[in-house]
Amino acid sequence: MPDTSPDLELKLASVLDTLSCGDLDEHETTRIVNLCLQARKAPAEILSSNYGKDAAQVAQYDPKGVTAFIIFVELEDFFAVADTVDELHEQIIAAFESPELPDYPYDDNNFETVSDYFQWLEAQLLAHHPKYCLIHFGQSYSHDFQTVLIYRDKAGQFLALCKELGLEAEPCQ
Repeated sequence: MPDTSPDLELKLASVLDTLSCGDLDEHETTRIVNLCLQARKAPAEILSSNYGKDAAQVAQYDPKGVTAFIIFVELEDFFAVADTVDELHEQIIAAFESPELPDYPYDDNNFETVSDYFQWLEAQLLAHHPKYCLIHFGQSYSHDFQTVLIYRDKAGQFLALCKELGLEAEPCQ
């Protein structure tokens, strides 16, 4: 049985609050939640009217990803999006004023896989910004990485809620 609208609204608002680390105001949250709810009924039309005809293709090619797409586009400033881990790392560094995370270790690493990088990054976050963790959210249709920093203490609940809502989200590991 699908969520009732008020319950779904609260769950989507919780997702937005977590992804923005509480930086969205109530009006902005309500606006985005309403877009997500409208897109459940008319995905191609809502995507086209709000984001253009190209965006409407998401409804055709990835109908389950429409809500995550809307959330990503609306919260894009909170995300780190890149094609390489060093580009991604530069964006993650920029998210913090101080203390700074170490620069990407171009000449001093033993990364054999992306997972190796994410393990190194997790250790850096724990050492310098322990209240944050990095997750993948949604499906990027144009980049290899679409990640966002969220509060670590909310990660488990957030990932469970995303699973319940059918939103693609997982820890960066």
